[in-house]
Amino acid sequence: MYFHMTLEEVRAEITQVDEEIIQLIAQRQALAQAIAVIKQKDKIPVHDHERKNDVLAYVMKFAQEKHLDPVPVKSIFETLISMNEKQQRVTIEKSIPSKRQLR
Repeated sequence: MYFHMTLEEVRAEITQVDEEIIQLIAQRQALAQAIAVIKQKDKIPVHDHERKNDVLAYVMKFAQEKHLDPVPVKSIFETLISMNEKQQRVTIEKSIPSKRQLR
């Protein structure tokens, strides 16, 4: 399929895939905000070591099924998880009234 395309056409396809990846990362960040609200309400810490390990194990297995090297996939998801935890902390901090607002 791709072997009959020009370099420019393949690069355009890659750009489209990159845009889809960015959209999915944005969607993941939005879900992190929703998780932050739930965690704050239920007094659950932002970092969940067990969940992180479960996600990493799952994506590495799925990467192998798709014939991808699981090591860089793990690294990508460690970054995504870190971004989500940061988003959760920001969301929680924004929901806590500052001392000025309490006066």
